[in-house]
Amino acid sequence: MHRAVLLSSLFLLTALLPLVSVVEAAEAEDVRVCCDASPVELFLLGNDANKKLTPFASELAEEPQSLSLETSISSQESIGRWVLPDTWGGVIPSSTWQFQLNYEVTNAAGVQINATATVNIGSKSFSVQTEPGSSFLPQGSGALTFDIEVEELTTSGSSNIELELTAQAVVFSVPGADAKLEFLWGGEDEASSIEATIPLMDILMLEPEVEGSDVYLAVLLDSPWGLSTLALAESIDLRVNGKTVTGDPIETGSNGAVRVTWTWMDAAGGEETIDVEVELLFQQGQPSLKGSTTFAIETFDSGGGTGTYYPPDEPLRTDGSGSGLDLDMEITLSNDASGLLLERVTRLTVHDELAFWMRWGMDHIGDENPDLSSTLRAFSAGPVTDDDRVSRFIEDVELAEFERQMVSLGPLYLNAGLGLETEELLGDFREFNELKIEVDLNGKNAVINHPVTLRFSTTQLITDGERFDLLRNFVVVQPAPLWSAINIEVEATSSSMTALSSSILRESEAFEFSVVRFPWGDRVSLSGEDIDQNEKFTLATLPTSALSFAPLPLTALTLLALFAAFVIGLRLTRQRRRSYLYLELVLAPVVLLVTFFGYPPLFIAVAMGVVSFVWWVTAVASPRALPGSSPRSRGHPTIPCPACQTMNAVTTTDRPHRFPCKGCQRTIKLVA
Repeated sequence: MHRAVLLSSLFLLTALLPLVSVVEAAEAEDVRVCCDASPVELFLLGNDANKKLTPFASELAEEPQSLSLETSISSQESIGRWVLPDTWGGVIPSSTWQFQLNYEVTNAAGVQINATATVNIGSKSFSVQTEPGSSFLPQGSGALTFDIEVEELTTSGSSNIELELTAQAVVFSVPGADAKLEFLWGGEDEASSIEATIPLMDILMLEPEVEGSDVYLAVLLDSPWGLSTLALAESIDLRVNGKTVTGDPIETGSNGAVRVTWTWMDAAGGEETIDVEVELLFQQGQPSLKGSTTFAIETFDSGGGTGTYYPPDEPLRTDGSGSGLDLDMEITLSNDASGLLLERVTRLTVHDELAFWMRWGMDHIGDENPDLSSTLRAFSAGPVTDDDRVSRFIEDVELAEFERQMVSLGPLYLNAGLGLETEELLGDFREFNELKIEVDLNGKNAVINHPVTLRFSTTQLITDGERFDLLRNFVVVQPAPLWSAINIEVEATSSSMTALSSSILRESEAFEFSVVRFPWGDRVSLSGEDIDQNEKFTLATLPTSALSFAPLPLTALTLLALFAAFVIGLRLTRQRRRSYLYLELVLAPVVLLVTFFGYPPLFIAVAMGVVSFVWWVTAVASPRALPGSSPRSRGHPTIPCPACQTMNAVTTTDRPHRFPCKGCQRTIKLVA
């Protein structure tokens, strides 16, 4: 009996040992490598009841917020109260916090102010008043500054930091009409702030994952700013044995934190110990946050996976710097029995983090995981099976199903997923006569950081003679940009009997823009490199099939008009010198250039009228031709007219001989 109990106990203990090992491994997975309290500059943002503090300079607006005082005050008045919610738990050391608020004094020699700045951290409060030497604000711009002594204290994750400024007295010195004291904050040029030393985040290193010879090294950034921690920070680097790991890391969300995973492929093979160091530059001008630890790993020479970490969770779409985007658009205007037909082939080539997100999403098409974004959850499985899904490769069936569903889900995918305004980029899906969407994986079907191209082929009927926007600024501007460098190439052409008239680029000078007209069609070109997501532009045209605008009839009519105008000029110079008229043939290319560069018919008509007028005036004003210039006068003697000195040919030997002067028409009589 005792032996049976003993054996049962040993069996139970043996069964529990793997579970104990798993628990210990789980507890050892996360190694906190950073950070204690660190210096940080907290910028003042917002107005009214939405004032807040933020460490991210990218959140500053172009125009600042302000509060104006136009009369003296003698009782306490609040200037503003800014809050940093949910401060990270930890120890705030004893230090001096520097607060500066920008101001501008106008129409007064200055302002005498008595103010108090207060910092509240949980239940603790620290205040300082203006000193006598700093209480006078002279005319012009400057900064009201305070040095606030903060004592050491411990905060929980639910504590707020509140900054409040109150004024007890404000007196204008030598005020004029409309004297004003204005406090400014929240703008790129008016970055009022408070420099503090507080706990910012925890940086943890996770146990490396080994796949053949590939080692996946992950860092967890846990902070009160969640996904914005990485998106709005300056940079993050990982070093192994002192050497920076290259390649783009994979970013994913993890319970409000951010996991950043690098693929290290320089392992020696077998068992080895590596020193891993992470460095996060959280804010420009402040010390970087660093931490390091040591791991023992074992790699194998059986090869790796795809060379890129495949995350179990949906990857982030941006690391804060944004992804590259290439837009190539070909537009063709033609005329058929139904009217004007606009055909477009639009290629969007996506790079970097967004390309990886797109590939990961295609490999999860039909995944019912509730943690996925609404954009990816919108796609149904269709014929995609569980064996196809989450295979680290995009199978043909997944690609085909994605293309099929994009016909209806395209606007959602582009708008919510890629941050692109569909109608500004492609037009209204409901107005397309035909729509075909194709995906080009550019030679790589693995879920890796490799470009993905979306090809949209569309046709639609448009109104003849009504102005039409071919392309407008299509990027949804976000604080953490999804896109960085945007390259745009657009070429629009018409047929010989249709026109892209009055084409124009508005609101921007960041592009190269040209319009040319050939007899076989108009061509409008737009190109730009490294276009900023904030750039506003509109490429507009006036599509029409009117004969007076169509390239072939318009070119033929222009040539015919030039020929007719010059023939009239020749007729006007039958008895005059034509050398001046011939010289002015150089004006003909002016009309041809106006036509070639796609100007509307009105401009061509004006140019044609000016050139014709110059030719005809020149013809009428040209001096009469000399007799010697006529073939009939060659070989005959000439005599000058006594009245006008015009040389006249003597064509006979008969005497007396009378003939009219070629210049003044007076009769000349020869008697000998």
